[in-house]
Amino acid sequence: MTGRSAKAEPAPVGVSEDGTPLALVAELGGACISVQGVTCRLCGDPCEPDAIRFRPLLGGRALPEISNERCTGCGVCVSACPVGALSMAPRPSA
Repeated sequence: MTGRSAKAEPAPVGVSEDGTPLALVAELGGACISVQGVTCRLCGDPCEPDAIRFRPLLGGRALPEISNERCTGCGVCVSACPVGALSMAPRPSA
């Protein structure tokens, strides 16, 4: 490692059934341990554009929320999640 943080890349592109390129964004699934009551913020730490924010709850917990507007689709959060609760999905149309 060089000691420098990795720069967020432009949104990766998936391909639809008809061959049309699709921009991707991170999507949170039900396996998220923060949703289940365990304190975890590992997905937000490497998110350079700060697309993952944590909404505070009573008792000191926080729920992750993903901003589709800020998410670059780089996927670094997917690999950071210890339980595989994040995946990449097509960017919702505006």
